[in-house]
Amino acid sequence: MNLNLKDKIVVITGGTSGIGKATAFAFANEGATVIVCSRSQTKIDKFLFDSDQLGYHIEAMSVDISNFKSLKAFIDYVGNTYGRIDVLFNNAAQGHMDYLTQLSLEDWNAVISSNLTSAWLASKYVVPYMKKNGGSIISTSSLAGRIATTSIGIYGITKSGLSAMTKLLASELAPYHIRVNAVSPGVISSDMVKNGILKTKGINYLSNTAVMQRLGTPEEVAKPVVFLSSDAASFITGEVLDISGGKFIVQDPWAPWEDFDIKKPFETVEE
Repeated sequence: MNLNLKDKIVVITGGTSGIGKATAFAFANEGATVIVCSRSQTKIDKFLFDSDQLGYHIEAMSVDISNFKSLKAFIDYVGNTYGRIDVLFNNAAQGHMDYLTQLSLEDWNAVISSNLTSAWLASKYVVPYMKKNGGSIISTSSLAGRIATTSIGIYGITKSGLSAMTKLLASELAPYHIRVNAVSPGVISSDMVKNGILKTKGINYLSNTAVMQRLGTPEEVAKPVVFLSSDAASFITGEVLDISGGKFIVQDPWAPWEDFDIKKPFETVEE
């Protein structure tokens, strides 16, 4: 299938690790021009090394997306340098494990700013560079935005808002031929998961509510993002695509594996 992404200008926030990194490489493999940002210089350096090893030439910039002047400067740099932006992937986010009743106002504002406000502003900032030729905006929502997880309540609230925003922007931007969609991953073996809830809860706890009985990989999210950005998805907008391995689609997803004595494919995750 020809996805017609060669030489497309693709911007990815939070693009140097996990889902963002896998998606940057997937776009580059399709021949797109990819520009990513991250606030961690260490991650940028590692990303650029890995990119060079694969033969990709991807530009990576240090940007704190919660600093909205810096975020706008990043979008303007790409738009002015290349004359247009074809794809925006709002992927940057931060997690926060705490009960809402124990959450500080400072942490509430920080997560809202990082996960929701930045995606809204990046989408606004990119529109002038997409209006002429159309484009695609995709955001990383989460299954936690549809089915809340008590211990990460603020994260789910931001992702629920992101899913709602996706549908609203899809309506507002349709006259400019700009499609707006989101992906909603379940539990993915990203750095955020490995360094957070995986250490405290364990892989069985994270996997047994999905019918596929394993964690997803960043690459398994990257491929749908690339598809949604392409001409193959030209009549898809306002959608929030679940990528969760069938998490919570039935009440007892582990049952068939036990009833038929099949070894559960729990993914081995490097610590």
